[in-house]
Amino acid sequence: MERKTDIRISFDATNFSQIFIHTSGAYLSRPISQNNNKYLANYRNVPTEEEFEMLIEEINNTSSKSKKQKLIDYLKSIFEIDQTINATSLTFNDDIEKLKGYIVFEPTSAIENYDLSLLDFISYDFDVFNDYLLFFINFFDYFIDRLDNKDIKHIEIDTLYPVQEIIEIAKKYYKKEKNTLIYYQSIFKKCIHFVYCIDNPFDLSDLTLRQRFFLYNQLYQDTFKEFSHDFHTTDLLEYQYNNFPLKKEQIQLEDVYTVINAIKNIDPTGKHLTNLHQFVTNNLFTSFYITLFNILAINKSHIKLCNNCKRYFLTLKDNVAYCDRIITNNQTCKDIGNKEYQKRKQENDDAYRKYRTIGTRKKTRASRNPEIDIYQKDLEQFRKIGKQMYKDVCNGKISNEEFAKWVDEQDK
Repeated sequence: MERKTDIRISFDATNFSQIFIHTSGAYLSRPISQNNNKYLANYRNVPTEEEFEMLIEEINNTSSKSKKQKLIDYLKSIFEIDQTINATSLTFNDDIEKLKGYIVFEPTSAIENYDLSLLDFISYDFDVFNDYLLFFINFFDYFIDRLDNKDIKHIEIDTLYPVQEIIEIAKKYYKKEKNTLIYYQSIFKKCIHFVYCIDNPFDLSDLTLRQRFFLYNQLYQDTFKEFSHDFHTTDLLEYQYNNFPLKKEQIQLEDVYTVINAIKNIDPTGKHLTNLHQFVTNNLFTSFYITLFNILAINKSHIKLCNNCKRYFLTLKDNVAYCDRIITNNQTCKDIGNKEYQKRKQENDDAYRKYRTIGTRKKTRASRNPEIDIYQKDLEQFRKIGKQMYKDVCNGKISNEEFAKWVDEQDK
């Protein structure tokens, strides 16, 4: 492989999406011959379900027999490819050392909304070898300049390699790179914890996210100096859709109504056209910094630690405590969290009933004695603390016993 890293990022705040183009590996479970790469050349052309339906509609509507036959032949080839190869991205749920298939490295264009690569990076536990393997495969850009000449020449784009072969190469660099990766993680974690108030001792509720970031850079100067300027930009002076189902190079003049229908289907209001500002870098951590810088502009966003898997996630709701990652049996952390929430709520019913009874008593006392300020203040404090503690016990932040103990202490 050529020692060339070309990472591109385009962020669209209107649709809250980021196009992240970089080199990563995909996993194929089928035992395909290493020389059987002809499928890979066409793999990226397999349409989405929505595009597939549009092709079927076009076949039904076209009056040209030759064009109809070409479309049918194309669909047949897609069907054959789809049955032969199924490449997927590896996730936290995969035990890589137990996989028996193949890894193929290729340029990847990912459209990210809430599943930001930055958050995956800071969620890895590099003391766990499997997490390091995930990083090695999913963010191969980092290793392009670090592999020795033998290994970098061995790995080629669009070529299938047995998983165990990639694991052996990755092992060679684990001890050398582990502490460096943990160091770069700490840079982003420290800033994110500060800005998004994760265990932050300072009250920053009156500041916007960008103001908090500005404050952070005043307190911890030069934190991002190493890679905050390691990029250049390109303005794409044309309007485009991030998810347009038809490829520009395949559109002909006679397709005008097909294109019109596609536009009307994906954007009936005309509000989703974008003019992308693209950042280009050869530094993976610069790309993460660009991501962080961009999402800080969205003041209603929140980065949180999942109460179940303990990994970072992005949400637009401040009261969300669980992420949408699939953990087991197609269940997400949010699914598991909701079940645990209901279970804890039921287990805590007795303490909650007592909490309500004490609250009613305090309210009655305050109402009957309006001239005594201490009763009113006691009621307000009881409600404020109690409401938050009950929320915390339901979300698993504190135990049922802690809440019950606090309630008992209020019974006076």
